[in-house]
Amino acid sequence: MGWLKDAQNLVAIATTVLSIAASLALWYVERRKQHSKRIGHRIQMDIPLSRAISEDLPGPDGLIPRRDITEDTTLVLLRIENDGAATITDGDYISDPKGLTVTFAGRRITDAYPVQPALTSNTARQIRLDSRPVYTPGENSLLLPPVALNSGDYYKLLVMLRSGGAGTQVDIEGRLNDGTVHPNQGAHPDDKPPLFSALGRWTVGILGTGMAILLVLATLPDPVPQPRGCASGSLTLTGSSAFRPAMEALRDAYTRDCDDAKITVATSSSGTGVRQLLESDPSDTAGDHSSVMAFSDGPTSESDPEGKLHDEKVAAMAFALVVNDAVVVDGKPLTNLTVSQVRRLYLGDITDWKDLGGPDLPVRTVRRTGSSGTRGAFEARVLGRPDSFSTSSRDCRTKDLLPASKVLRCEEHNTPDLLDRVARVDGTIGYAAPPEGTPRKGSHILKLNGLGPSGENIRKGYPFHAVEYAYTIGNPEDGSLADSFLDFLTQGAANRVIARAGHLSCTSPDGSAACRG
Repeated sequence: MGWLKDAQNLVAIATTVLSIAASLALWYVERRKQHSKRIGHRIQMDIPLSRAISEDLPGPDGLIPRRDITEDTTLVLLRIENDGAATITDGDYISDPKGLTVTFAGRRITDAYPVQPALTSNTARQIRLDSRPVYTPGENSLLLPPVALNSGDYYKLLVMLRSGGAGTQVDIEGRLNDGTVHPNQGAHPDDKPPLFSALGRWTVGILGTGMAILLVLATLPDPVPQPRGCASGSLTLTGSSAFRPAMEALRDAYTRDCDDAKITVATSSSGTGVRQLLESDPSDTAGDHSSVMAFSDGPTSESDPEGKLHDEKVAAMAFALVVNDAVVVDGKPLTNLTVSQVRRLYLGDITDWKDLGGPDLPVRTVRRTGSSGTRGAFEARVLGRPDSFSTSSRDCRTKDLLPASKVLRCEEHNTPDLLDRVARVDGTIGYAAPPEGTPRKGSHILKLNGLGPSGENIRKGYPFHAVEYAYTIGNPEDGSLADSFLDFLTQGAANRVIARAGHLSCTSPDGSAACRG
């Protein structure tokens, strides 16, 4: 999957470069636009006038008599401004005729005059307010003579019209040397000014999009790097059913890049897997045992009196206690037990849940069969001795096998059946390995000494855990698939896979201490 990481890096670099380039391009275009010659115009008022007004209107030469105002009279206020950064002179107007032509569709001009000049410089003489617009009364267009404007300068034009109505089309046309005449838009008095200019908003948007893409790439799970020294051939992973999800994830991570490797996961129990490895036929593996690897929840030295096995510590794995929901204390499901309490439950010192503050309900214990690595971890870490007691019940409900036994004890061959039994039978307690040991409806996981089962809590002292071992017959041959896979188990990629499965890798800083204990 190295190509995927390379692709992520290329996308990240390309996104960064394009975001910066787009922002610089926007900045360049905006600055060039601002430094060009620009005349902006907008309509600031376009209203109908009524003959019902009580006073004459002020005009350029005094008052506009009220009698001159008819029912179809409208009043338009135009704003003409230099909204660029360059100064505009009289000679910059190149349209024919020179100046700006204003056309009012469907209306007839009765009067027009400039008002309210605003200058940003001290060259007020450049705007000649006594130079009236050129128009013929009754026509629908007028000519604004060339007016020199410094950056930011503006003037306004008040026009009285008849016919048509307020809001009809108003067009302003003209041409500038190396510049534009264009409509613009002023802020409404009630509007708050934008926090950023248009250039700023576009720049923030582009850079923000780029950062979002980079963030998404950063949160993608790291592709598993190609294992060192890929090998071809076939390998069967057997043994612990509790570690099976992690085995499958490790298999997938290895074969994702090592296409010529065929790895099969076929688990049963830790003890059974080690026996299968010891009994494997060398003739099936071209003279060696490198096609089989067994995983065990804890050491299995007693199964190997001749010392044929080679072991590698792989991970520290937490196991869980699971109890039926009918076990309640003070009206709430039981949530925590101490190691001492669990031990007394399984040894028969406590036979009724009422002795622990629970209901008047017999204690029913479920255990795994003797070949189970989970059972071995329970005996070593919790019970403190081998669980050599006889099974007293077939169905976990009555002592049908040993009526005289003080402990109601049943046994299951696999984790799913154990979990089903705990969920169905009131007062039952058992153990399993997450994530395979996820409780069924009607049961829940217990804390042990106040800690839940997790790789993180192993470091804090969670007692019910075991070291997962990978076993082969002797050291695998150099270059074999088993040798390459064992090497892969020590790499950082495998550490991450094991951590995602909820365990601590023995070669990780957090897991090395737990695997020594």
